[in-house]
Amino acid sequence: MRTRILTVLLGLGAALILSACGMFLSGAQPMTPPSIASLQIEPSRMRFTGGQATIRVEVCDDNGVRAVTLVVVAPDGSRSSLAMDNAGQDTYRAAITLPPNLSGAARQYQLWVEAEDIFGVRAQSTAQSLEVEAIALPPGEPPI
Repeated sequence: MRTRILTVLLGLGAALILSACGMFLSGAQPMTPPSIASLQIEPSRMRFTGGQATIRVEVCDDNGVRAVTLVVVAPDGSRSSLAMDNAGQDTYRAAITLPPNLSGAARQYQLWVEAEDIFGVRAQSTAQSLEVEAIALPPGEPPI
């Protein structure tokens, strides 16, 4: 009997401590990941000269968004990350600059967005491609 009373009191004490720390927010569901939608890459294809692309995405979470990160994987497999800026309401934005492609084949970059809410729950968008076209070499010498 004494063990049961101690267990109940410890459980109530833990609940009071957690609620005082803000862990039990009204309507909060800490295990629900952020929602990521409308990933847009403009332009989605670049000339061989490379250049700047703008990435926009909508991210929302009932508990609040802590961070939105753009992940870029280059054709050689190297990976880089960039924090996206809040552009108002649920829209996040980032700009990247890609180098010229002086090779004879198009280069594909893979991009996706990772989002984290205030509880640390994460979500990831589907990857999209950004292509930098191959350089167009002039035609060879004319036949004689």
